[in-house]
Amino acid sequence: MPTGCPDFEVELPRASSGAVVHAADFGFSETNDNNIIAVNAALAEAKRIGASRVELAPGTYRCFERVMGERGIVIEGFEDFVFDGKGATLVFRRDHAPLESQDTLLENGANVTVRNCRRTIVENFNMDWDWERDPLVVWARCVNKHVDKADNSSYADFDLEKPHPKYPEHVPVQLLTPFTSDKSGSKMDAKSGPRYYLGTSLGNIGAKSEWLSPTRLRIWPGVKPDYGYAPKEQAGLYSPRSNSDNVGRMRIGCVYTISHAYYGLNGFVLESNRHFTLRNVDVWACKGFGVETRGSQKYWQLVNFNIRQKPGELRPATSTADAHHMVRSAGFCKMVGCEVSMNQDDYFNYHDRTQVAQTRGPRKVEVVNSRGLCYAGFKVGEAIRLKNEDFSSAGWIGKIVAIDGEFITFDRDLPEQKGILFVLVSDDFATENFVFKDCFFHDSPWSRGIVQGNNVTIEGCRFGPMSGPPLTFMSCYTYNVWCEGIGCSNIVVRNCRFDNCLCNNSWNSLASAPLVKASLQIPPVYSRMEDSVPIFNKAFAREVAANKAVGRRLTPTSNAVCDILIENNEILNPRGLLLLGENASRVTFRNNKVRSDGGEWNPLPCAGRIRLTGGCDNDVPEELVDK
Repeated sequence: MPTGCPDFEVELPRASSGAVVHAADFGFSETNDNNIIAVNAALAEAKRIGASRVELAPGTYRCFERVMGERGIVIEGFEDFVFDGKGATLVFRRDHAPLESQDTLLENGANVTVRNCRRTIVENFNMDWDWERDPLVVWARCVNKHVDKADNSSYADFDLEKPHPKYPEHVPVQLLTPFTSDKSGSKMDAKSGPRYYLGTSLGNIGAKSEWLSPTRLRIWPGVKPDYGYAPKEQAGLYSPRSNSDNVGRMRIGCVYTISHAYYGLNGFVLESNRHFTLRNVDVWACKGFGVETRGSQKYWQLVNFNIRQKPGELRPATSTADAHHMVRSAGFCKMVGCEVSMNQDDYFNYHDRTQVAQTRGPRKVEVVNSRGLCYAGFKVGEAIRLKNEDFSSAGWIGKIVAIDGEFITFDRDLPEQKGILFVLVSDDFATENFVFKDCFFHDSPWSRGIVQGNNVTIEGCRFGPMSGPPLTFMSCYTYNVWCEGIGCSNIVVRNCRFDNCLCNNSWNSLASAPLVKASLQIPPVYSRMEDSVPIFNKAFAREVAANKAVGRRLTPTSNAVCDILIENNEILNPRGLLLLGENASRVTFRNNKVRSDGGEWNPLPCAGRIRLTGGCDNDVPEELVDK
């Protein structure tokens, strides 16, 4: 039976008689427009004299860059150290040149970067954004739409709540998201259409738009503008069909948010720290992820760390992407007493980046996924473990001895490639071992909690109201975009509350996104994503097209996602499935209380049931199973 994450300690700074550095002595002031420079100067002085603390001061402080691309606050190389915000509110306004891909990792791009620190605490401040001059997202209402038979001629008009500060400049239109009329974000109106992805990488201009007045914007979704930057990776988002279909689904009178930013600079980047604590911090707004974790980060905790609305305000977003996203790590992370809401993407998404490659010689492979070798970040000397295309183990580990473009050479002969590719997994990293305790995730327009690693305990948490599937345990790869996760096992979800998780997204006539999803997702799943982001490797693209033409299918291994226990939870008003197991095994669902409070929650035929496909040895109540 699964036991969840083993207990572990995150060490705090050891007692020290080191000096205290006050940022106010270096120009940190409410009259200063760029307090980033002052804070970095204080940190440099602390490093020089071996101080044990840097302290800010109460108040509101502007952190506005002078030149595009300036670095944010960087806390690097400290040991037994405390960065104490003393209740300060840091208001950022920063930007960067456009990026080709949404997955690019910027060096020192975050508002706050913490790197290579040991036994360090960052605490006691608020992070905000300059909404008055550079809004990240705006509230709007659809007041008119025109569907035209001519290509790329369909449009919709949106009225903003107040004049836009960048009128009459062109603004990015990256995302359109429907909301309830009260702007709560607790669930989308099913009649308002889906979310519209129009271009998500940093600086992407997105869809064509035109100002009709300071408060009215006309948008042609799916139409590439003749101004601004549109990356090659997202060329598939533009098409006449996308234009007419998207406008056709929009609803006049519905409240939407128009996002000018999605992925981006990030609030925090945590990179390769050991025994690190981020606590008593509120992120009211940031461009990109609230927190992105990278490198060999190990043993860290977020305690009373919140990504939520500024008190007394109803803004259209907090973080413009995931609240907490892990690119890779060495694992052992806790979230304790945290709250997340109004983020534009996943509440959390924890994974390692992998890659897919084909054999090109006895010891050589070529990475064939469109995002290339840079996406995974593999380095010479790194140990790589191979999985077969069905995600089963190939029983082989080798070290990288050379990298040349997209080609990797190993120190030993490769095994036989049984399918059309190998999945490459770094053996030097392992994003696993997580504890979520007493956290609250709610009221975001489309959000999921995703864990793509082993050994997880989720206990005493609240999920909802929300319009996305609360929990997903998975691993996946695609031919063109995502390659994430090392497998997912030993999961415990216990004593949690799922409250009005009313996702309207469905993939067939019966099933709505479930409360808990346990899934191994691998190709061939020939979806719109295969068309919207092309496979740039032409030889591989031809091979995929040939397989698609003959309807080739894989049978994924059922041991990559397994050993999951869901017990003693309370589930209120489940609109769809309680549990979806896709190619997952040894799943136990027991002693959970499911009820309705009589509200208007519009259940689907599958509500309150469980669907299992491709798995085995699952222990769930027979009366709930819909196979």
